[in-house]
Amino acid sequence: MEINVKKNKNQILFELEGSLDIYTSLDLKAALEEHVKGSSPEVIIDMDKLTYIDSSGIGILIKALNYVQGLNGSLCVANLKPVIEKVFKVSGLTSYFEILTPEDFKKRYPA
Repeated sequence: MEINVKKNKNQILFELEGSLDIYTSLDLKAALEEHVKGSSPEVIIDMDKLTYIDSSGIGILIKALNYVQGLNGSLCVANLKPVIEKVFKVSGLTSYFEILTPEDFKKRYPA
């Protein structure tokens, strides 16, 4: 998995590409710990190029959400492909995470 990080003031965008699974979830954890510091960060995880997620990936996202909320920040996920969105729905995570549509994502994080 590739992780591209972009920062804009208090906004931190993580662009994920590939698979978020047992083999790569610790890479995301390390990237989050490295880049998300301070108070009230706004973290956006862009999953537009994510092709697969398993329970380890879901677990890391939940830990990330709790970590960011502990810093009085917010975390949302964006651009879920139908197969990834289905995992979120089946897992009951659609009510736990703020999910941005491509349109919402463009408004929140203009290129």
